Amino acid sequence: MVMKNIFSLTVVFSPILCLLLLKPTYAVSLELSAEQIKEAIEYGQKNRNMEIALFSKPWTICKEKGIGAATLFTPFHNIAYKARKFAVERREFTQHDIVQAAEIGDAFTFSVTVYGDEYNFCANYTAKLYYKDDVIQPEFEFAPEIAEASEFWPDPPSHAARLVFKFPTKDIDLNALIMLAVVAPGGEETVFDFPLSKIK
Repeated sequence: MVMKNIFSLTVVFSPILCLLLLKPTYAVSLELSAEQIKEAIEYGQKNRNMEIALFSKPWTICKEKGIGAATLFTPFHNIAYKARKFAVERREFTQHDIVQAAEIGDAFTFSVTVYGDEYNFCANYTAKLYYKDDVIQPEFEFAPEIAEASEFWPDPPSHAARLVFKFPTKDIDLNALIMLAVVAPGGEETVFDFPLSKIK
């Protein structure tokens, strides 16, 4: 049973419980307590029928329509997302699945939607992370070679693409503001502000 598995994780996460209690309720946690894991699973299962954009809204920064959106996958969000997926598929969300979903804590993972007018507009997109005076480069990036028709098709912007970027979390204050800059091939930046202190 999922609930039984959740409580068995207490032993795994107990060394960090005292530190976690000192963190603000809505700050990003890279390592979760058993209670936080339980909360994430409940959020995912309870909202399994919710449209995915609304489900991920607490972790998403949206620009005006047709410009783009960026979603941050924290460990909490990733567990909730996977719990939703397993619930939709009517599969048991096991302890092994929970641990796997939680093991993204050493990176900030962003899923970004961008728009353009050519089918291959997204091929050379990149990104960087602004943190205080630092500019952090991604340790992983993915951009499809061919975009899909957007919801505006055939009107502009007629194409949309989903990009993925991962950045190291080392030395980043989890109560700080980080800014994801998505960079188009011509150098134009679209910046998404993520106040980590307000995100689970």
